[in-house]
Amino acid sequence: MSLEVILLAIGSIFPWGFYLIYTQPNTGREKRFFFIIFFALLLGWISTELVLRASAWIWPETEIKAKVAKSILSQTAFLAFVKAGMMEEFCKSILIVSLSLVFAYDWKKKEFLPETFLVGGFIALGFAGIENYHYILTAKEDDRIHTFILRTLKSSNAHLLINLCFALCLIKSNKRQFPDKYWYILSGFLLAVVQHGLFDFFVIPVGRFGHWAATALFVGIWVWIVKDRRVYMKEEKIYKIQKEKPPEEEISRSVPEIIR
Repeated sequence: MSLEVILLAIGSIFPWGFYLIYTQPNTGREKRFFFIIFFALLLGWISTELVLRASAWIWPETEIKAKVAKSILSQTAFLAFVKAGMMEEFCKSILIVSLSLVFAYDWKKKEFLPETFLVGGFIALGFAGIENYHYILTAKEDDRIHTFILRTLKSSNAHLLINLCFALCLIKSNKRQFPDKYWYILSGFLLAVVQHGLFDFFVIPVGRFGHWAATALFVGIWVWIVKDRRVYMKEEKIYKIQKEKPPEEEISRSVPEIIR
């Protein structure tokens, strides 16, 4: 293991992790943040192992002589939406829900707490960090910094945005009744698969149009997340924390008011 590659992999997710912690509003439950971040990063690493093992079991490498060559379009779509999008988002979504039920769920009210946002974000960053490590490690020494910059701006960003959307779907499901809550969470998972598939479908061919389309997708998802986060993660509504107001000064009515 190379210390330089490890530091670059950590650096590729550090800005996004700092953003999540810095912008997380005060809930009065900050003591559990360390455990959420630690276990979320650990589960992010575990999700990479699950994806690799499940992919190798479902699609084992075998030599098959096909009579008809498949088109590049169909191969790219299969790789983007099924082999990458479906497998990765299924593993990550299961872990996001599981960890949220442990650290970010109110069992009395049957509601997901705002800490679900941290769970989704750091599981995504844990997955992205391990993935970035392998890409930086396999790159040539002259291309490692270039790979680090691209992985930080694109890969880490993409994984983070997709799983933050899913985490927000869990929080927004609080306003729905059973069994609509389950269907809403399922639709959030399908949305994550579509987002991941579109991103890979645009980026895999390595074309100028694909990179511009992926960038436009980034901007759209960021606007979506920021807007929904402001609506569904307000302290007054979600956390129900009553901020103490200073007592109003009582005006003595025995003293007449002097008007000058």
